[in-house]
Amino acid sequence: MMIFSFIRYFKATSRLLLWISLIIFNQLAYAELPELGDPTLKSFSTEEEKKLGLMFFRTLKNNLAFIDDPQLNHYIKNLGKKLASHSDAAGKDFKFFIINSDTINAFAGPDAYIGINSGLFLEASNESQLASVIAHEISHISQRHLARAIDESGSTAVATFATVLAAILLGSRDPQVSQAVLYSGIAGAQQSAINFTRSNEYEADRMGIGILTRTGINPKGMVDFFSTLLAKSGDGGIEYLRTHPLNTSRVSEASDRIKKIQLNLPEDSQDFQFARARLKVISNTDASTLKTNTTTSHNDVSVYQLCLQLIHSNNEYSKAIEKLQALSKKNQHPWIRLALAQAYLSNKQTELALTLLNKLAELLPNYLPVTLNYAHALTENGQAQKSIHILKHQLQTSDEPILHKTLAQAYFKNGQISAALESTGNQYKKEGYYELALQQYEMALQQANLSITTKQRLQAKKEALKNR
Repeated sequence: MMIFSFIRYFKATSRLLLWISLIIFNQLAYAELPELGDPTLKSFSTEEEKKLGLMFFRTLKNNLAFIDDPQLNHYIKNLGKKLASHSDAAGKDFKFFIINSDTINAFAGPDAYIGINSGLFLEASNESQLASVIAHEISHISQRHLARAIDESGSTAVATFATVLAAILLGSRDPQVSQAVLYSGIAGAQQSAINFTRSNEYEADRMGIGILTRTGINPKGMVDFFSTLLAKSGDGGIEYLRTHPLNTSRVSEASDRIKKIQLNLPEDSQDFQFARARLKVISNTDASTLKTNTTTSHNDVSVYQLCLQLIHSNNEYSKAIEKLQALSKKNQHPWIRLALAQAYLSNKQTELALTLLNKLAELLPNYLPVTLNYAHALTENGQAQKSIHILKHQLQTSDEPILHKTLAQAYFKNGQISAALESTGNQYKKEGYYELALQQYEMALQQANLSITTKQRLQAKKEALKNR
């Protein structure tokens, strides 16, 4: 969803604006946000965009359901960062995440926050189609379309952004309400604002095609996905089309541009198909249909999906183990063996699970999904010290918040309370919850028998946060 497209459309919804503004400032009590700069400034600075980005993400986290699965999050972040590295904003710290909503939508927020609804992920039939949407949103970021739109709006940054968030939240929670608000806003919108939106959509398409090609992904997925959405748009139920103006001329222009490009590039990947299958189960999308469909097909992905269904919803662990053991012999994808380890753990076959995870960790020592699954299994089965060692090693190459969170759990299980509090503080700091991080560091300092080195390190972290 191109969030700047809402800026003009919701001018008349002052009551809704007040409501979402209260959400922003009341529910963000987790941490103290810095004041935005002078709202009368015509130029929307990078620093202001960064502050709004943090506000944006926290508001979403407090109001919407996120997909909290390390494997799916690793996949979407890895794909997104690979695409972003071939954009004009390759140096930005992009953040990619999946929202658990069956609404077909995606959006780019300030400071390179990009969200993909599970409904859109599942609507894509191959990686090229999903990547085309992500590349499009990356292009909105690289061309600073949001910042330019806020300048164009003539409103203060906070008020404008509060209006945008109202549309995002309503669209994810109740598409019918969002549609009513959108249509009421469009009635009073100026044609220039609509043209501004369309021009940026064309630009994002053009830039996105270049990103896909340079990344080595077939850009044909953009045309295919847009065509699919247009074909399904008759009932007006696709939120993506209400926030991304799309017509046949835009599809034709993208198609003509792609024809000039060498198309001997892959359209799909095994990683995408396994991720899509996993998301179908994790997001609880029509569970009864999932089982019926997967029992009638015998390809590797559908068997994997069925086994996840057996584990997550049916508690048929032995049946899942039997199928996954056979599947792992013919397909070496790590997610198959991670699912098998999960089935072993659920079936109380702990030693088999730990042995399998240990082998995976040796084979893929820096693969985050394996590290997290192995560390969690060790922590929960009396080997927290080993878990701590593995996690600290992973942190040398990947400073993800979830690693600090998992490490805190291992420290706590191991009776190292001060270290657990410090790791939690590190997690909050990475997530931008600075006040919470300070609290954790302060509580860590209050623990008994701290070494001088530990005290100095915690004090330094506190001072760094206070002086940020």
